Parts: sequence; structure tokens; C-alpha cells
Amino acid sequence: MRRCYLSFSVLCGAFLSSAASAEPIPEPIVRIIVEAAKTGDPARLLSTIDLAKTTNPNSVAEIDALAARLQMDAETARLEKLKAQKFFQGWTGEGEVGASMTTGTTNGKTVALGIHLTKEDLEWRHKFAGIANYQRNNDVTATERYLASYEGNYKFTPRLYAFGLLQWEQDRFAGFASRFSESLGMGYAIVDTPMFNWQISGGPALRQTKLITHEAQGDTSAHLDTVFLWNITPNTVFNEELGTYLGGSDSTYLSTTSLTTRIMGDLSARASFNITSESNPPPGIDNTNTITRFTLVYNF
Repeated sequence: MRRCYLSFSVLCGAFLSSAASAEPIPEPIVRIIVEAAKTGDPARLLSTIDLAKTTNPNSVAEIDALAARLQMDAETARLEKLKAQKFFQGWTGEGEVGASMTTGTTNGKTVALGIHLTKEDLEWRHKFAGIANYQRNNDVTATERYLASYEGNYKFTPRLYAFGLLQWEQDRFAGFASRFSESLGMGYAIVDTPMFNWQISGGPALRQTKLITHEAQGDTSAHLDTVFLWNITPNTVFNEELGTYLGGSDSTYLSTTSLTTRIMGDLSARASFNITSESNPPPGIDNTNTITRFTLVYNF
């Protein structure tokens, strides 16, 4: 009995010692965490919390509790805002631009433009994208690619969704004057954390293509896509998107890799590399084309 009493006393002493060592969060640290939560950037909040724990090891439990309250309050406010907003409200996105001009021995002109818009509802996610790439050297056009797309996602759960995609593109250097694509399918977020997001989607697709030879093609194919995003730091983001259309008279393979670094505020710099490959282009057209872009990006 005496041994049990001693063991119980030791446990109580350890608990009281641990409780005594806990310290309130210093007020400056509280303000920093609250400001990070107000930005709405999960990666920034996560890094701020980790730093606060490292510099205040005796306040870890209190910091976790504060972070949980802030995240719960932010989610409640987000849902209330989504319920109240109309279709033309709540859009966020980014615009990017890159341009250069050379004169003298070599005359060249390069223009890269892009816009991406996203809107989240309680049940729907809407995404719109527009891209233009143009390059001309010594009066010879070397690159000319345009794309516009709309994708609607119906969210069954935070990770599982159905999608519908409408897309138009033009790329004479890939062999087609215009191409329309329509696709339906399912998507799932395999990983969805403040640091990493990995989504896969797929389904059947229809494509109508007008080649530069004036020949028209109509195909049924399978559309597969995967997107991986890594918030390396609060100011640096890596993104990789792989997509393919398989089947029909021509299969297409797409890859876009980008690294975006924040310069100040909502302004960032981005370097990206795009690969497009067609399995059966018209005679005289290369199967694979690449585009390297250096752009400034403004988030809004």
C-alpha cells in the first residue's frame, strides 16, 4: 500500500510541475499569430505557429489552443460569407504578364499573358483560366498559343467532387488552328494540408479539332489530370500540373511546372516551363513544343 501511495504522489508531483511550467503566450506573440490568421493564408499561419512554439516552448499547449480557436472562427466566418454572396461576388485570382522587345542585329518581341479566377461556394467551385503566349524573332513568328477554359466542380465532400470542363485552344505550331474540348468526370484531393495539395481527376472527353491543313477531326478520349502544389515557404510556391487526352486520332500530353516567389505584398515573380506533345500532328509539325515564361504575377 505504501508503494502505491508513493507512486501516486510521484504522478501528482509530475503533473503539478508540468502545470506550473506552462506559461501564458506573450502578448506580442499573440498579436503576430492573430495577424497571420487574418491573412487567410494557411501556410503562413502554420509557419507562424511553428515559429511561436519553437521560441516559446513552455506555451505550446496555449499556442495550439489559440490556433484552434482562430481556425474555427475563420471557418465559421468563411461559411457565413459564402451563404450571403451572389454569383459575381467572391471571385479571387491572379493576373500575370511578361514582355520583352529587342532591336538592332536581332529584332524580337515576346508577350506572355495569363489570368486565373476562382470562386468558392458552399457546394460549387468555379475556375476560369485564360493564357496567351506570343514570340516573334526577325519577322518570323516562333510561338503563338492561346487558351481559355472554364471548370465547374460540384463538391460532394471537401475532397471528393464531380467536374465539368469546357476548353478552347489554338496552337498552330502544334498543328491545329482551333480545338474545343468538353469533359466530365470525378476528382479527389489525395492530400489537402496547408503545405501540400495533390488532386487527381479523370473522365471521358469529346474534342473537335480543326488542323492547319483545314482537316476537321472529332474524337472521343479519356481525360486524366493531376495537380500538385507545395507551399515551400509562406513566400514560395511550387506547382506541377500533368494532363493527358488519350484515344482517338490524336493523343495529347501536357505538363506545366512553375515556381512562384512573392516580391512584396500581392506582387510575385514566376518562372514556368510548359511542354505540349501531340502523338499524331500534321506532316512537318514537331510532336513536342515547349514554352518558358518569366512573368510578374498580381494576386487579387
